[in-house]
Amino acid sequence: ISCNGFTLSDQRGLQAVGVGIFPNLCQANHDCWPNCTVIFNNGNHEAVKSMFHTQMRIELRALSKISPGDELTVSYVDFLNVSEERRKQLKKQYYFDCACEHCKKKIKDDLMLAVKAGESKPSAETVKEVTQFSKDTLEKINKARMEGLYHEVVKLCRECLKKQEPVLADTNIYLLRILSIASEVLSYLQMFEEAADYAKRMVDGYLKLYHPNNAQLGMAVMRAGVTHWHAGLIEAGHGLICKAYAILLITHGPSHPITKDLEVMRVQTEMELRMFQQNEFVYYKMREAALKNQKIQVMPEPSNETSPSLFHKKE
Repeated sequence: ISCNGFTLSDQRGLQAVGVGIFPNLCQANHDCWPNCTVIFNNGNHEAVKSMFHTQMRIELRALSKISPGDELTVSYVDFLNVSEERRKQLKKQYYFDCACEHCKKKIKDDLMLAVKAGESKPSAETVKEVTQFSKDTLEKINKARMEGLYHEVVKLCRECLKKQEPVLADTNIYLLRILSIASEVLSYLQMFEEAADYAKRMVDGYLKLYHPNNAQLGMAVMRAGVTHWHAGLIEAGHGLICKAYAILLITHGPSHPITKDLEVMRVQTEMELRMFQQNEFVYYKMREAALKNQKIQVMPEPSNETSPSLFHKKE
């Protein structure tokens, strides 16, 4: 169970609910940069669509073209860690030494630990200090989250980012971890504009590190898109949702509940974007009314032209 179990998630793939053993899939070996991914598909069990029910199943999905004779590989751990840490995790949980190309050549380790370049490049001592501060802050954040102190989490994230930003590069994993937590918690607190800013920076970093067809990347881009949508940033939101949909079509497939949800979002944001492009003023008025659950009352759009006089002086 410890070495060969696959995590089973809820209907939307957002919450782990158990572990499953699948003897055929246990034969797939690990690679930190795999050519396949394993996805749990809860199936479609909506009573109103009983004729379209699909079975709950585990799927092995190709991430790109695979040549005949190539070994099918999956990743047992999240790629977003330096090779040494991934190897430690694999040794501890799965009892083998990873010998994949990315671990042997330490590919992308330099990006994951990158610091600001240029004339004002920080000293090794400063980098060490900020990295340790980041690790300590992450521990404090985990404790605050466990206790439900979300405003404290936001405060810790802001303080940490203030220290990180002049020192760490945009692909540094410690910066990305703080950005991820900040965007998630701020979204929960409905502070969407600030959350969207952090989410965009997080996604920009992820795109330089992850395989282009990575399930975790797709989910992160989807969350960033939804955050931008809630913030009223419809153009950026629609673009991110489309990008996430393209990734999840490959990693999760068209029949997965998450992909179906994302397709609905894609159509909705496309419709809103058209409205926004036709008349920005009316779009924001309609959005404001919808958010307040009020009837839509659109006043005339502000104009610089002088209004004609209602009364005419008799000659």
